[in-house]
Amino acid sequence: MPLEFERQPGSAVDRHTGVTITAPRILPASPPEDPSHTEYQYLFYLNGQRVDGLGLFGCDEVVETQNGRERVFTLDLGRDWVLKSVLGFKQTLNNQDSDFAFLCSVAQGLVLANMDHSSARYGVRYVAITTPEALARNDISTVGLAPPHHGDAIILAEAVNPVRAD
Repeated sequence: MPLEFERQPGSAVDRHTGVTITAPRILPASPPEDPSHTEYQYLFYLNGQRVDGLGLFGCDEVVETQNGRERVFTLDLGRDWVLKSVLGFKQTLNNQDSDFAFLCSVAQGLVLANMDHSSARYGVRYVAITTPEALARNDISTVGLAPPHHGDAIILAEAVNPVRAD
């Protein structure tokens, strides 16, 4: 059964399976990682019991869009250890979806878990990405699918909070 996350204060929840992804603990990345990157540490719960966690890196930038300024936070799911961790969580849940479909649904939960942040000065967007090379190294097939791309990255999920009207 596909995971279908909904945004909740401080988390993302799939009501059908009982999976909750908490808003991440956010830290500056430690060397040897790029010091401009951020480390995100998520916890995964099943029916209120902690069953797993996930750490990954990301970055952010402010960009101009047709709708005004946006702060874009990018979550990098292109590292082998991140993909292996997500697939391990899939096994924990005994989920029968394709690996790519499961990866996309977890990515959607990750971006939604962050969405408590908003600003009166700019929109806030979270984007979860990976690369074709990372998927190939981890035997995650996209055959028959045309996942959205942005440059060399595959977009797994994204969510936006528009500018807050104060």
